[in-house]
Amino acid sequence: MLTQIIPMALYMIVVLYSICFAGEYFFPEPNPIYRFDGKYGTFVYPGRLNDWDGSELFSKFEHDNTVDGVFYTGHGASRHLTNVFNIFVVMAIFNLFNARILNNDKNIFKNVINNPIFCVLVTFMAIGQVIIVEFGSTAMKVSDGGLHGYHWLIAVILGLSVWILGFFLRFLPETMCPTFGKQI
Repeated sequence: MLTQIIPMALYMIVVLYSICFAGEYFFPEPNPIYRFDGKYGTFVYPGRLNDWDGSELFSKFEHDNTVDGVFYTGHGASRHLTNVFNIFVVMAIFNLFNARILNNDKNIFKNVINNPIFCVLVTFMAIGQVIIVEFGSTAMKVSDGGLHGYHWLIAVILGLSVWILGFFLRFLPETMCPTFGKQI
């Protein structure tokens, strides 16, 4: 069990940190309003308020204001960080299927229909996530316009990758994980 938890947590951390701290270099943004000034192509504008050198980044877009004589229309919360939040929750929802199997059974869907509470909770969480991201706006501190379909597709693909990684992690022997306490 622990041979699956630790690598899965590390995988999710790497994915989320990569998007959070370097998303402006590879995370696509189809809407020109939310692009990173065209510097790096068609990638998402970083959600950090200031760049590493202290210059303004998203802080100039957060509210209507003027910076160096240029008027910027406020966008509300960052679309970049909304994507980070969305991917985190979607990956966690997909990982619920991995977490419900305690032994090394390879089929994570085994008897899932026989557990109506699990089905209702997963459905409620997925619908709630869509409502929060698409309609939450200022109340939930997410991007005003919600996310583009490409962003949802990326989130679902990363969620599916959790299932794939979980499948392969089930082949690792339990002896790879350190044990604590007395062995019985």
